[in-house]
Amino acid sequence: MRWGLWLGALWLPTVAQAWEEEPALGFILAYNPVVTAQRQATAAYQPPSPTRRVLEHTAFYVRAASGTSTTVSEGGDTTTSTPMTVGIQVNIPLASPREQREYTQQALAEATRIDEVRNRALTDLSKLRELEAERAAVAERLTFHKSKADWVQERIKKGYEGDVEKLWETAQKQNAEAASLKRLDLLIDAQRRHVAHFAGEQWRPLLDYLSGKLRQLPES
Repeated sequence: MRWGLWLGALWLPTVAQAWEEEPALGFILAYNPVVTAQRQATAAYQPPSPTRRVLEHTAFYVRAASGTSTTVSEGGDTTTSTPMTVGIQVNIPLASPREQREYTQQALAEATRIDEVRNRALTDLSKLRELEAERAAVAERLTFHKSKADWVQERIKKGYEGDVEKLWETAQKQNAEAASLKRLDLLIDAQRRHVAHFAGEQWRPLLDYLSGKLRQLPES
């Protein structure tokens, strides 16, 4: 076996995970409870559109016009009537400075919440990526030690008794890497679940995406 090739393989870049940060972040910001609540608050303070403002301050009116008219029928009956005017009255107040100020404050709060959630999610996604990269490196070393152990065993079978100690050392390293792999699997699973709950009630699709069970997140 060419041990130089195996040692060089340990330093090769690890294969990137299937998930990507931007889709995950977009999904989180679409369903995060804090961001969603702030968006609703902002929408509630949004000033009405010109059309809506007109409808809110529009009323029909009917009033008597000036003057009366008298009509005499062929039979001599006299009818007096008062003309009526029917129309629409529109009273449009100017946009309230207070209304605009409150909406601006809510919009600023929304931007702040989005920035806070995005930064926290990015930090935790980066941590997940680091754990996955560490696991890939450990798995590579474990494969190396297993292959080396197999090679040493073959030598021992051929009569190289002096390699027994090497086999023992390799087995110890192999066990240590296997234990590290199990520990990292637990940490990665916990980190994935932690990140997934940024998406509130939609945490399950995000968890499946981060775990590689979904190749693409549902459209938000």
